[in-house]
Amino acid sequence: MERLLIRKGVRPDIEVVKNFDHSIKTNRVWQMQQSPNNGEITTRFLETQLPREMRVLYPRSPESLENFWGDFSAVLVGCLDQAPVGYLTINAYFAPEIAWIKDIVVDEIWREKGIASSLIEKAIGWAKERQLPRLMMEVSSKNYPAISLAKKHKFDYSGFNDSFFGNRDIALFFTRDLTSRING
Repeated sequence: MERLLIRKGVRPDIEVVKNFDHSIKTNRVWQMQQSPNNGEITTRFLETQLPREMRVLYPRSPESLENFWGDFSAVLVGCLDQAPVGYLTINAYFAPEIAWIKDIVVDEIWREKGIASSLIEKAIGWAKERQLPRLMMEVSSKNYPAISLAKKHKFDYSGFNDSFFGNRDIALFFTRDLTSRING
């Protein structure tokens, strides 16, 4: 594979990246279980093997990128031979001292080649340059590849929000402390 260049996204990239296949294939999900008991509700997530592989649609419309592109703190685009093959969006507006990865998408033909990992490492560097002590990722509970990616990059599960996305999927939140791993 040629060398991946990660650069700041520019408006013309929208036309390319919105046409990526944003869906994922998975045979695992994190299934939520809630148990009410004596005025207390216990919530757990179980990694569940599905009986067959399923295709999961992206929880946001790729077409909405055009409307929100300028609202992100940063858009990082991974390019091979100057052509975009993946992107990551970050916001640093939602919560104090947190850089928030909203989207991480690699076009289907380029997946499992380290592009998403490179984008995350670049996002970690972006947050550290701005002295933000934490980086958070939001992912659908159905997006097991993104959950695995978060865990691979030392993000810890930090919560959920039921019906978070427009399609009413559960959002899982994973956070990485950047202060204790300043060199790692």
